[in-house]
Formats: sequence, C-alpha cells, structure tokens
Amino acid sequence: MASMTNGVDVRTAAAEFDRTAVADAESAAEDERKQVLSRFPLEEWAELPLERYALGQAAPHGPGPTYCRLMEFGTPHLGSIKGGSAAKHIMYHHKSGEWRLAAPLRGMDPQEAWAELRGQFVRAFDAVGAGDFEALEDLEVLRFGPTLVTKSLATYFPQHFLPIYAAEHLRTFVALLGGEARAGLPASRTNRQLRELVRNRAEFEGWTEQEVMRFLYKHFNPRQRTIWKIAPGERGRLWKECRDGDFICVGWDDLGDLGQYQSDTELKQALDAHWPRGSGGSLTLARRLLAFRDLEAGDRVVANRGVDEVLATGRVDTTATTPTGRSSTMSSRWSGSSPTRRNWRSPSTGGGPPSPRSTRRCSPGSQRATTPARATVPRQVGLRRARPSRCPRTYRPSSTPWSARDR
Repeated sequence: MASMTNGVDVRTAAAEFDRTAVADAESAAEDERKQVLSRFPLEEWAELPLERYALGQAAPHGPGPTYCRLMEFGTPHLGSIKGGSAAKHIMYHHKSGEWRLAAPLRGMDPQEAWAELRGQFVRAFDAVGAGDFEALEDLEVLRFGPTLVTKSLATYFPQHFLPIYAAEHLRTFVALLGGEARAGLPASRTNRQLRELVRNRAEFEGWTEQEVMRFLYKHFNPRQRTIWKIAPGERGRLWKECRDGDFICVGWDDLGDLGQYQSDTELKQALDAHWPRGSGGSLTLARRLLAFRDLEAGDRVVANRGVDEVLATGRVDTTATTPTGRSSTMSSRWSGSSPTRRNWRSPSTGGGPPSPRSTRRCSPGSQRATTPARATVPRQVGLRRARPSRCPRTYRPSSTPWSARDR
C-alpha cells in the first residue's frame, strides 16, 4: 500500500521530485563536511581539548570556531540543529561562569566531565567504523545530546546515516514509510531504521542521502509552519530599519543570547533579575520568547501597519548573515514591500485585528521572502517598566488573510 500524508502519495511525490535541484545544496554540504573533517579529524578526537569543543568560552583555543559552534551554526547544509537550548551539546560554558553539564556528568570537574564525554564520542566513532551499531546504545552520556551526536555520526560516516537528526522527525518519517516508530530509542538507531526503510523502497533507488532528506522535508515536513505577524512600531515607524537591515528581532537585548537559556523557568529568572518591578517576568512571556528564538528556516513572517495593511511578507533563511548586538537573530528575505491593503476583518467576530494572544497557526501565503528575522515581545504581554527594545513588537496571527498556497 502506498504511504500517504495529507493526501500526498510518497511514490508519486518521489517520481515528481526534481533531484537536480538538490545539486547545489549537496555540493555545499560536502564542502561543510570536509571543513569539519579538516578541523576535527577523527584521529585527533582522543586528544581534543575542551577549549576546542564547547560553546560559551570567552577565548576558544586555536583558529576557527569550536566543534559545537561549527556543528550548530557553521554547517547548515549538513542538516540543521540550530535553535533551542545549548544543552544539546551535553556540556557548555554558561554566561554565569559556570559549566552546565548533562545529568550523568554533574558533580564532576569540567575537565573530568570532558574526558568522559570525549571518551564516549571516541567509542561511538570506533563502533560505527567497525560496524557495531548496537554499541551506541551503551553510551549513556551521548543520549543527552541526540541531535548533536546523530549529526556528528552522519558527518563522519555519511554512508551509514541520513542527515536527519531530531528524534520526533525521524519517528514521523519512519511511520510514513511503513515502519514502527518507537519512542525512547536513541536518535541514531531511529536514523538507521529510517535509512533501511528508504533503501528498501524502489522509488528511492540511486538517491543520495541529501536527496532523501530534502525530499522528505519538502513534501512531509513534520514541523507545522507558523506565520509570525510583526507590528514594526506604531504605524510601522520601525519598518524601514527592519526592511533595510533584513532582520526581525526577538526579545529584549539585555537578556543576551536566548540560546543560553535551557528552560522557561531559567529565562523567567533572568527577566526578573533585569526588571524586578516589571510585569513581564512571567512563564508565559518566557515561553513566548523561547518560541520566537526557535524560528527555523522556512517559517513565514508578515509585517503590518495598522489592522489592515501588509508591508511585506518574508521567509526565514537561517543561512544568511544576521545583525549583532541583539538577543536573538535569524535571517529572512522580504518581498512585497509595497504596502498592500488586506481586509482582516471577520464578519463572524465583528472585525478587528487578529488577537496577539492567539496561538493558531496560519496557512503559508503566496508571497515569499527571506531576510534576517527578529521578533519581539507580543504587544500585550507586559514589561512596561523595562527599557524597551528598539525592535518591532510581534505576535502570532489568529487567521490568515490569504489562501494557503506555495507551501
């Protein structure tokens, strides 16, 4: 029986997929892989110093980025693991000056913890090199960084893994192709399961790993795309700055990089510390800021002026250069920059703009764009006593003013 999602047949979609369109991305991915292998050769991992591995250090040892920074931010074509908490790296240096360690490493000296973590990476690489994939399941510490670990394995051993790293996404694709998606398994094992399912399907015969990955995300993306509605200041007064700088900003600059916060509780504590008498240090606000932080490539943004004027639409592009000095940035490109009137009033609700507090997702529109994107605190969420950010206030729309096309 043919596998289908949202009425789309896998076999039919594969037959129509333009594999030649992946060539440039595949070439870029191979260049990135060679960069990783050149800077961090497998044979040098056993002696790799902590200073060359971890995020958050003031002065990384040696030229170029640390391993974790390169894997998260410098190799997007190999598959994204950007966004979310720095905890994905198992250990990292927090801005407080403390080392943050995964549960099995807590209580250890940083160098002792690194020796254990590095040893498990080396054992994982040796096991895969010997074809002993079951040995990966005995490496407890590596289970606390499934996306980084799986991307590392796929980078060093692309012949054994697909460039897909999120456990939830892997399970979705396994189920799509007729496999049994089991929670609780290491992401690397589910990745291998998915790879086997792909290799057993005639429609993927001769396909590369990059072609398979890009096909699955194009037609069966497990992420529900969101449109982020941005009100760039009163009557769009900050729109020129956002348009010319190709960015959208998230959060309040005094918080620093939002990627350093592991949970909404930790971010709330930072909000309270910066603005102890403000009204914004709530878990609700913290969760919204973390959601803005985690915008991904392909998410849509729309800038508006007033309740019925669209200034431009955009699409997040995390591979572009973003402005510095902000709490969180990512890229997107703007299009349709000539103001356009759209009727957002609904006869059933009596009119008015979409509610800033709504979390309903919108269908992507037909206008496309991609610039550095930043989104700020929703208009009605508080922090009224805090020093306001220069960024536009943003919130999610509750309904879409255009048809669902160009997915």
